[in-house]
Amino acid sequence: MITSILDRYIFKKAFLFWIASLVSLTLLFVISRLFGDISMFVEHDTGIHTIIRYMIFCFPQMVYWVLPFSVCLGILASQASFSRHVETIAMQACSVSVYRIYLPFIALSFFATLIMISISFYIYPVSQRQADRIEDFIKHRDVKGSFTVSGGRFKVGNRFYYIEHMDIKDGIMQNITCYGLESGKLIYVIEAKSATWDGSSAEWIAENMSITHLKEGGIDLDSGSKVLPLSRPPQDLVMASPRPNILTLKELRHYIRHLRRDGIRSVSIETYYHSQISFAMSPIIITLLVVPFGMRFPRTGGIARGVATGLMLGLTYWGVHSAMINFGASGFFPPAIAAWMTNVSFLFLGGLFIYLRRGIYG
Repeated sequence: MITSILDRYIFKKAFLFWIASLVSLTLLFVISRLFGDISMFVEHDTGIHTIIRYMIFCFPQMVYWVLPFSVCLGILASQASFSRHVETIAMQACSVSVYRIYLPFIALSFFATLIMISISFYIYPVSQRQADRIEDFIKHRDVKGSFTVSGGRFKVGNRFYYIEHMDIKDGIMQNITCYGLESGKLIYVIEAKSATWDGSSAEWIAENMSITHLKEGGIDLDSGSKVLPLSRPPQDLVMASPRPNILTLKELRHYIRHLRRDGIRSVSIETYYHSQISFAMSPIIITLLVVPFGMRFPRTGGIARGVATGLMLGLTYWGVHSAMINFGASGFFPPAIAAWMTNVSFLFLGGLFIYLRRGIYG
């Protein structure tokens, strides 16, 4: 019974510190985002109602990024509070093991991970989809388009383009279908396996391109052309490029399988898919990293040293994970390895710290 009460006490205190950290960090991100986008709002004379709606839909993204580190701050702050009031020493004097003290913190990390999963897999993508639409509305883009689980689409003049995959950086479109209209009537259909942007001639050079002309007297097939009737550079078509952050995990998995069926592979999208799953586990990893360092003697700067060590480890995990994702997106590592290597390494490191410091206080 005593242990149960103690577990609830530790969990409640850690939970309150975590919520305080989460709210504080999120507010900082909101203010930073607002000031970062203020030039866009002023340039396009955006109304206050639109700005509020935009910030509301951006809110889950901010929570997604700060939640793991808020767990780190919450646990370290609660442990510092216990040490400052000599509560940790009192627990150990009552024969409460270090592992038993750690248990409520680990339970908190599992609770935070469940929230992280719901945000990462569904809430963040759905809200970001709405935020992107509002941003397109604010900027009044002259080329209208969108990206969905079926690929990208955009409209230029009287032509509608559907593409399965676009690489803005390299200027490549794959599996292209273009519908040309005149007076609201379909007059031709263009299909191409791929197209590459030629900056010198400002043209999209197509591969395996065919044009089907729809005439009153019948259908005419032309396979001699090699240039798409499109003069827009890749940067103008960014709204049709893959934006995996607006797809739920299920939609993202479906899109990757759709690309693979057509012989297309995007390591950046596959890396993002695996990273969404691996980063959702970050509250657990960070907790195991920092929990052995928060219990310190309140004298001789022990508390400050423990908090500083925990923060450094939390930030190190964050930085290494981001670096590995960039390596995976660039093709330096396979996507799954790039996304999970940091978790596996720091999970082992956290377990090692807990084992080595199981009898250490201070």
